[in-house]
Amino acid sequence: MNVIELNEGRKVEYELRGTKLDFADGTLTMNLAKYQRDYPVTKTITGDAEGNLLIDGSDSRFYVAEVEIPAIEYEDVEVEGEAENATMTEAVEGETEAAEDTTAEDTAHKTHIERKAKPLNTDDVTLRLWSIEDFDIL
Repeated sequence: MNVIELNEGRKVEYELRGTKLDFADGTLTMNLAKYQRDYPVTKTITGDAEGNLLIDGSDSRFYVAEVEIPAIEYEDVEVEGEAENATMTEAVEGETEAAEDTTAEDTAHKTHIERKAKPLNTDDVTLRLWSIEDFDIL
């Protein structure tokens, strides 16, 4: 995880365990993989007047951190069996020659390509930290 300190002063404590980013000894925990989408996602961690940490909170008084989560990366995987939908079936059939003998076609080894999401690589996550000198976390 890339960590950037945006200003001088005391920062919120954090710990990354797998894909879970924990702030202030369990006060707020984010499962980063849960927020990942087909596009980069940025979540702002703020603090309210009562000392609570919030994700994209509307009643915020203090900026604490910003978490930038990269877009999902995919890989094509060859899978045994027939495709589950017509689009995939047509793509596979277009790549192979149609057999004249239907018996040979039925016994042929069938595979198709599926697009699978890769697990989140936390090395690509960026955490930006603001000073929390004037903010007391509960």
